Parts: sequence; C-alpha cells; structure tokens
Amino acid sequence: MTGKVLKCELLNLIKNWMVLTGRFINFVPHKILIYSNLLTRQPEVKIINFQLLTISDRMLLGLSLLVFFVQIYYLFAYYLRLARYKDSPTNPNSNQVTIIIPVRNEEERIREILSKFNEQQFEAYQILVINEYSEDSTLEILNVISETNPKLKFTSLSQETLFSEKQAINIGLKGASSPWIVLLNSFSGAVNPEWLLKLTSFIDTETDLVIAYTNVERTKGFRNLVCRLERFNQFMISGAWTLAGKPFVFSENNVLFKKSLYFDTLGFRHKLNLNFANLELIFNENIKKGRVKLTTNPDLAIREHIEDDRGDHIKLLKKGVQIRQCLSWSKKISLSLDDVTKILLPVLSVALIIIHPEYWMILLTFPVITFLLLAVITKILLNRLNERKIFLSSLVYFWVKPIINWWFFWSMYLIHRRSRWN
Repeated sequence: MTGKVLKCELLNLIKNWMVLTGRFINFVPHKILIYSNLLTRQPEVKIINFQLLTISDRMLLGLSLLVFFVQIYYLFAYYLRLARYKDSPTNPNSNQVTIIIPVRNEEERIREILSKFNEQQFEAYQILVINEYSEDSTLEILNVISETNPKLKFTSLSQETLFSEKQAINIGLKGASSPWIVLLNSFSGAVNPEWLLKLTSFIDTETDLVIAYTNVERTKGFRNLVCRLERFNQFMISGAWTLAGKPFVFSENNVLFKKSLYFDTLGFRHKLNLNFANLELIFNENIKKGRVKLTTNPDLAIREHIEDDRGDHIKLLKKGVQIRQCLSWSKKISLSLDDVTKILLPVLSVALIIIHPEYWMILLTFPVITFLLLAVITKILLNRLNERKIFLSSLVYFWVKPIINWWFFWSMYLIHRRSRWN
C-alpha cells in the first residue's frame, strides 16, 4: 500500500508541475507580446483604473505609494536640509585647542606629519603626539623635534595592548591641557592654514561639538573609490540627521569637541570590547540636540592618504554598522525606515510594472522622482565639499548601501553569537 501511495503522490506532483509549466508557458508569451507592443507603439499615459485592479494589486499599489511618500519625506526633511545648509561661524576666538595624533612606526614621516601645522594662522594650539609602542626611532625623533618646537608634547604607550587605539586616545585626553580637542590620525593629508582658525570660530557657549568633513585622498583604483563613496555617504547621512535634530557621527577625526564630553561619562568604560569605533561611541552617547554644529566648508576638510588595502573598506562598513547598533532607538528606527524604503521603492515599482505593464509610465514616476531629487541634492553637496568624479557612482552607492548594511549587520550578529557560545 505504501508503494501505491508514493506512486500516486509522485503522479500528482508531476501533474501539478506540468500544469504550472503550462501556465507559465502561456503567461510569458502574453507578457512579452504586451511589452513588445508597448515598445513599438507611441508612448501614452494611461490612467490607472482602480475598478479593474484586484485587492492584492490595490494593496501593492498602496504600499508603493506609502513607501514613495516616506522617501519624499526623508529627502526633503533630512537630505535637502543638508544640501541647503550654510555654515554659521561666530567671531574668531582664542580658545585653547589640543591636536591629538596617535602614531606608530612613523620615523620616516613624523617630521612631515608635524610640519603641516607650521603655517596655521591660529596660535592657541598644542600638538600632543601619542607614540603607540613604536618599534623604530619615532620616539627619539619626537624628542629631538620637541626641543625646537614649543607647541609639541608627546608621550608613549609602554607596551602593546589589545585596545591600543583607545588607550592612546585616553592617554592623550588625560595629557591635554586644553578644554577643546581635535583628533587626527597619522595619515591625514595637507591642512589648510586657516583650518584651526575657522574651525574654532564655531565655538560658543551653546556648542559641545563641531563636525567637519573627512574623506580619503583621490587616487586610482576601485578600492580607493569605494572608500571615498563610503566616507561621503557616512557624512551625508550623519550630517542630515544632525541637522534634523538627531545628531550622531560616523568619524572621530576632524571633530572639535569639549574634553569634558569624554570624562563626564568615564571615557571608554564598558566600551573597550568594541573593536572598530572609538570616540564616535562617546560622542553619540553624549551629544544633544542644539549643541552640535556642522560645517561643509572645504577649507576645513581633511583628506587622508591610505594604502590600496581591501580591508579599509570592510573596516569602514563594520565600523558604521557598530556605530548604528549603539545609537538610541529613535535614531535606529529612523535610519532603518530610510534603508527599508530605499530598497522597497524600486522593487515594488518593478513588480507593479510586471503585473500591469500598461501603466508603466505612471508607475515609473515614483522611483524617477526620488532619483532626480537625490541627484540634485547629491550634486549640490559634492560641489560644496569640493568632491570630484564620484557623482554617478555615489548615486548608485546610495541605493546599494542599505543592502550592504543589512548584510554586515547579520554577519556581525552571527559572529557575535558564535563567539558568545564558544
């Protein structure tokens, strides 16, 4: 009996498969004929007849409209605000500023790293170099330079640790005598002579943090391009959310901040096990609405020189995911809603066009309008930041980035679960 039952089940399965195959064979030529007719004849706008739509079609169209209006809201309330933003510096002031620069094995470049600050028109600054257990002559060269440079101070980690970056920053902040701090890394490129003068002009009694732009120096190669796209995308998102009253940062470098922000929350306590983000965690935990300023002035931008390393882009992505995981729930929800609707809008539009190709012109307007608005906003911001040769690629990256975010989020979540159980 069992053999007969299996035989009947197998025959029913084959029969059902043949029926579905027949339906598909009949469906495909019909749709191809419709599409070919649409392409060959003169385009005409056909108004959607809701009475002819099924309930599922109406639900799909309603969801598509909802997603479209959510994206329009984000473009106008967040991104367009950043594109139209104009810097509002106050009068120049004489607040003391400490520039903290962690270095490691930089004996060949340490003089070049320090010399770029010699032309600064702002006088009330100090350079504090943190030697991260260098194995070359970096420490000896720093000692020689400090004899002729009164603005230079330096200290050193006595041994290499698992969290040397956080330890170096902690030592630097403890050794800084100024109330205002700006962190740079040893890969920072040329610095505008008015950099500190203009950056400190944003300081007032109602400001705790000033965010300036940081990206990678433009060189040849795909890896350099994706790193530039990721840095620009991060600044665009954090800048838009900051101006919308939900401030956070993706980069700790080239951010002028009050030293008290760090010590009022016990520094990196309970954050040492987070491998990718450092001061960003402190900033995002403590900065408040209305006490953060943003600048898109290209004279205040810092370009970093990095090697053509595949890991740089991966680290940026993992760092971005880790920072987002540590944000407040309101910021997480708003960022996630933006990501989800970015993905859903083109998917729903394509699905509707496949089901109802006769309405393709109207259905295509949803993603086209959002794309054109995004293109205008991106172009304005790129021109303001003096970024070149990434306009089209940044538009593509803007739509692909949510998928990358979710991919890295789940991969890091699975790795965390495995390490917790092992």
